[in-house]
Amino acid sequence: MISQIRDQDTRDDSLDLRESDREVLDFLRNEPVSEVGFNGIKRRLGIHPERLSRALQRLERDNLVEKTELGYRLTSHARAAMSPTAIKPLAGVVPLLQTFLPPEVDLHELANTLRGRWFGSLRWHGLLETGHDIVLTWMSLEGSIQINARLRTSALSIEAQVADPSKLPAAIAASHELFLHIADAYGSTRMNV
Repeated sequence: MISQIRDQDTRDDSLDLRESDREVLDFLRNEPVSEVGFNGIKRRLGIHPERLSRALQRLERDNLVEKTELGYRLTSHARAAMSPTAIKPLAGVVPLLQTFLPPEVDLHELANTLRGRWFGSLRWHGLLETGHDIVLTWMSLEGSIQINARLRTSALSIEAQVADPSKLPAAIAASHELFLHIADAYGSTRMNV
């Protein structure tokens, strides 16, 4: 193993991590309760698939990352090892679209229909489920735009996180394209009746 983590972001200096392991942990700690797919991590970090696979296996073995049905997320052990300031707040989120959904739409079925799919230049990134929301995320091919679709009972909002303000027009176009796919998907999902 390579050098130990010695930065201010962790409380546990006894962890031996490789550079790729630290990259994955840094990425996942920005979204500490979300589940991010393998390809979402690969696209965002630009890590070779084999190198990423080995890093995730090491992190799973060390109980820092767990694999779920939807992807990977930090374990409670990893969150406890990181200081509260290690979890970075989300970059500026820009709301792009908000609308009502028919109240009969089964949000979990809708999320299952959408997750893992690619739409235009958007590639599947991950899913976060809280008590009130289901947030599905996609990334642009080059990783400069993240589009979030937030599903809540009878409501949908689509928001963007952009690395550069000049990418906002592309984010707006992507959000409209995503909305069309979501509308098509909820038209074919089971309704709560």
